[in-house]
Formats: sequence, C-alpha cells, structure tokens
Amino acid sequence: MNSYAELARRRREAQALYLELHALGLEVRAEPDAGRPAGYRVVVGGLKSLNPDHADRLMRLVRYDEAGLIEVLWGGWDPDLPAIRQEGHGL
Repeated sequence: MNSYAELARRRREAQALYLELHALGLEVRAEPDAGRPAGYRVVVGGLKSLNPDHADRLMRLVRYDEAGLIEVLWGGWDPDLPAIRQEGHGL
C-alpha cells in the first residue's frame, strides 16, 4: 500500500503534467475503457500539432501517470483555482 506522502507526490506530478498539457493547448479527457485497471483511459487531443519527439515524450508521461491524471480529471481540480483564491483574498 502506498503511503499518503507517495500518493500526494503522485498527485502533484499528475497536476503538473495536466498543466503542461493544458498550457500547450492540448485537450485532456478520460474515456471509458474496460481493459484498463481504472476502467478509463486518458486521451490527449491535439498532439499532431507538436514535434513528434515531444508528443512521444508527453504520451510516455501520460501512460506512466494515467491513474493520477484520471484522478485530477475526476477530482474537478481547476488549474485556475489558486489564482482565484489569491484574487479573492486580495493577495
């Protein structure tokens, strides 16, 4: 069983990867896939707009942390939330 620290680290990595994909203008979504352990797979749209080597590197990262990305997508984590919170507190 993974420790809480390990789970938190993996979630931070997945959030960072999601932000990288989002910043590149790529679409990231989860689709049902009964053949996967989580029952879903991560689909990244727009990869053809990137250099093939860069796209391959990103897809390796997506496959490595697919479960974490699904958790980020399901968790409703919004990359703009920290900025919204700061603005709301006048920071």
